[in-house]
Amino acid sequence: MSPTIRAFLAIELPDAVRAYLAQCQTRLQGAGANVKWSRPEQIHLTLAFLGNVPVEDVPALVEAVRAAVAPFGPAALRAMGTGQFPPGGAPRVVWVGVDVLTGDLAGLQRAVAEAAGPFAEKHEDRAYHPHLTLGRVRFGRGRGGGPGDVRSLGRAVAETAGQLGPEFDADEVVLFQSDLGPQGPTYTPLARLPLGQANDQ
Repeated sequence: MSPTIRAFLAIELPDAVRAYLAQCQTRLQGAGANVKWSRPEQIHLTLAFLGNVPVEDVPALVEAVRAAVAPFGPAALRAMGTGQFPPGGAPRVVWVGVDVLTGDLAGLQRAVAEAAGPFAEKHEDRAYHPHLTLGRVRFGRGRGGGPGDVRSLGRAVAETAGQLGPEFDADEVVLFQSDLGPQGPTYTPLARLPLGQANDQ
């Protein structure tokens, strides 16, 4: 059985956006819910999660995605407001939304997912909703206790739903390897695939 890596494709975030996400987490932490917060330096705008990919398939995956993203120009995006999954009731996941100012993020995501599909262990059937995950509520009764005050968390999310965050540019798609460890996952970029190369040739 050939070795595999856990992989996903995403857009990296600049430091200004990561600082904004940390500020949002600080505000929401005051609600008193038991949340496993994402480390801001590890938050990305995920386009496709692939699961386990055979190492021998990585070069072909990279070239397939490179060709798929080449027709797309850079996109201007903005971090925008907090939200939750599910949209109603007790939140399970809290996030910051992403507003598309220019460019075709939805088309880019579809192209990336379709190109990577033959190499992916799992396929996402849900409609794409661009977001930056801030944290996940702990609902287990074991270590860490129960979920805490999720109603207050939901109210805090609603109060900042309309807030505008910093703008940022997306000019490349990055293939990441994800390694799980005792301190959480480590993400290593394996390939950077520029947008808009088809227009440069």
